[in-house]
Amino acid sequence: MTTTEHHLPGATRCASCRAVIVWATTTKDKPIPLEPASTPHGNLAVYPLDGGGLRAVVVLGPRRDAMRACGQPLYLSHFVSCPNADEWRTR
Repeated sequence: MTTTEHHLPGATRCASCRAVIVWATTTKDKPIPLEPASTPHGNLAVYPLDGGGLRAVVVLGPRRDAMRACGQPLYLSHFVSCPNADEWRTR
């Protein structure tokens, strides 16, 4: 299967490592920084919110596999690659 890379709108920079990120909100209404490009290793589905913004939803197992098979873009949290992630996790 060929995958197409998708990019999320609204890019900004990580305050600590300066990488390009996109902010979304989790299902618990917590902000989460995302890598802006989709990846075959992603575990977050991202949907637009009414009134603007993005919602990131964790998808695992068969649901994730089905979304990948259908070509649905999936994303990773920036915490995966940020060298300073531990400084931000408890905030």
